[in-house]
Amino acid sequence: MNAWIFQSVPERYDLRDPALLRERTDDTWYATRYRNDMQPGDLVFFWLAGEEEIRGVYAWGRLTSKPYWEADWDSYGVDVRYEHRIEPHISVQTIRENKILNEMLILRAPQATNFLLSREQARELVSMIQDPARRPGGVV
Repeated sequence: MNAWIFQSVPERYDLRDPALLRERTDDTWYATRYRNDMQPGDLVFFWLAGEEEIRGVYAWGRLTSKPYWEADWDSYGVDVRYEHRIEPHISVQTIRENKILNEMLILRAPQATNFLLSREQARELVSMIQDPARRPGGVV
């Protein structure tokens, strides 16, 4: 099983909007890179790009399909299920300060939609989600 970060930009899909990102709902995202490695059940974290103060991880979920050609998009898509909204989000500053997460590809080369995470990076993000005290502004 793989773990991913899927990135959106606020102008296209603003993850801060609770009406767009609702727990236990299904959606379709672009599968532009690594699509041959994506499988149903894979873990996915949803990242919002943009200004420093909004950038970071806003939710996690699972892939519910393999990537498929989405004719309306003239690209590949993959189905996801949002499992949990993260409030407050895990900020890019918190991620940069973490010795496990600060080497994530999305920080080094952020011009894409899909990013593969190492198992260690995925475990660290899950740990931060499960223990909000580990992130500034997290609810204890």
